[in-house]
Amino acid sequence: MPSMNSLAPEPRKPGRPNKSQVDASLDIRKAALKAFARGGFHGVSIVEIARMAGVAKPLVHYHYASKDVLWEAAVGDAVAELRAQVVQFQAALTAPASAPDLLRMVARQLVLFASRHPELVHIVVDETAKGGARADWLRDHLLTPGYAMGKTLLEGLARLAGTRPPAVEHLVPMVLGIMNFPFLDAEIIRDTYGVDVYAPDYVERHGDLLFEVLRSLMLPS
Repeated sequence: MPSMNSLAPEPRKPGRPNKSQVDASLDIRKAALKAFARGGFHGVSIVEIARMAGVAKPLVHYHYASKDVLWEAAVGDAVAELRAQVVQFQAALTAPASAPDLLRMVARQLVLFASRHPELVHIVVDETAKGGARADWLRDHLLTPGYAMGKTLLEGLARLAGTRPPAVEHLVPMVLGIMNFPFLDAEIIRDTYGVDVYAPDYVERHGDLLFEVLRSLMLPS
């Protein structure tokens, strides 16, 4: 398996694409992310990914030298978007706003991100349970940096509120669970409660729930 050290793997050398390179590459990565989340790395083929992306199989190979490289590129897109979101949160800590307002904004945006990228959670759960090179890539590029960024963000909010540093070893995993797992179990929740977790009103309510939990634990009453 090739090394997984980059968020932007090198594409194959140019040939003769039959679609706009940029558009096709993005369509392929989006389709691959959904396919890997649904069937796992070994449960999906390049043929299936090509069909989902609406392109010919040779075009997938034109852009990505192997399924391993495509996996890294597809997952890397979602990881990069999450990192950009956290950078925005960190910048917001310097803005003239109250701690409750910032905490509500962070909670809502985290849940919104999770609702837009449920595939990422499925892939993390699947690959970390199996171990191996892809699990190591997720640990190095998503999980370890994510836990560190969560610590920085929660401690920054606590400083802004003038409260003691939070127990991040408890809070960060709790936040990740609350923000992600409704979308991981979307079908079960729908079948049991008749609720669509992707409906805008549910996403907003869930963000506010995360805010209320964090406020009760982090902000003075």
